[in-house]
Amino acid sequence: MEAFSKVSPRSVRYIKLGVGGEWEKPCIEQGTLRFGTDSGNPETIRWAEGGKWDELAASWRAAKSQGTATRFTNETRLYFEAGPEDLWVTFVGERFYWGFLEAGSPEPVEEDMSSVRRIRDGWLCVDRNGKPLLKSNLPGSITNLAAYRGTSCSVKAAEHVVRRINAELSKEVQRAELGRAELIEAIIPLIQRLGPKDFEVLVELVFGASGWRRIDATGGTRKLLDLDLELPSTGERAFVQVKARTTQAEFNNYAQEGKDGVFSRMFYVFHTGSITSDDETITLIDASKLARMTLDAGLTDWVIRKAE
Repeated sequence: MEAFSKVSPRSVRYIKLGVGGEWEKPCIEQGTLRFGTDSGNPETIRWAEGGKWDELAASWRAAKSQGTATRFTNETRLYFEAGPEDLWVTFVGERFYWGFLEAGSPEPVEEDMSSVRRIRDGWLCVDRNGKPLLKSNLPGSITNLAAYRGTSCSVKAAEHVVRRINAELSKEVQRAELGRAELIEAIIPLIQRLGPKDFEVLVELVFGASGWRRIDATGGTRKLLDLDLELPSTGERAFVQVKARTTQAEFNNYAQEGKDGVFSRMFYVFHTGSITSDDETITLIDASKLARMTLDAGLTDWVIRKAE
């Protein structure tokens, strides 16, 4: 999809699309926001258009508790008075959707006295860089909205929501990202100082931390094999060729002769050299990538001790 302009909403509100999510699918597919609480009732519409919110509240008090009547009235008012500059968000499954309403009045749905409003350009579930917005990648201050039991509410973490949609990092995250990048750069020359044996041990530790398990002896008489690995969760077999220093010619030789049908993947790991490959079954891991993997595996201290 094409990149959208940076959003700067006047307000941010969460909406639950139907009891048990019954309206979620049609709303997402049709680009609409459906609202209950008798918002499609002709009398409710008349009171809303006339700004007679006290009369709407009085009608709810006749059937509900004071607190519920107040909540229903406030939610309905904010729904009717919302404009194109107000951002609405919702969760559907694991996805976080957002959108702006079109100008205009709600359209009543006679079957249940609910109503709908159109979402300008439809609901979106990606940030400004096109990255999907998923619960697993969002903080609790945002995902907690999915537990709200009412129909609609204001979003306390509005600034955070807007920042995530705009794919902007907070100052704290920027600082952490910078520190991580600097640490990775510092690990690279330490890895390049490792001797062949220690380098091979590091590679084995890194793969082990990722779930791969060695199932055969290292090196020995097997010319093209340093590590014979299996991923227990899937049964996938792979072999890892470890070369402290390498060349394109040396890599080409291993790429042509290395796989024998038993293995589905090949990893070629090295810390010094410059090589390329267009074979999708071969993963090249240079010092930079290995440094990131080392940090993720919690092996930074190990590398520092070995490189001292």
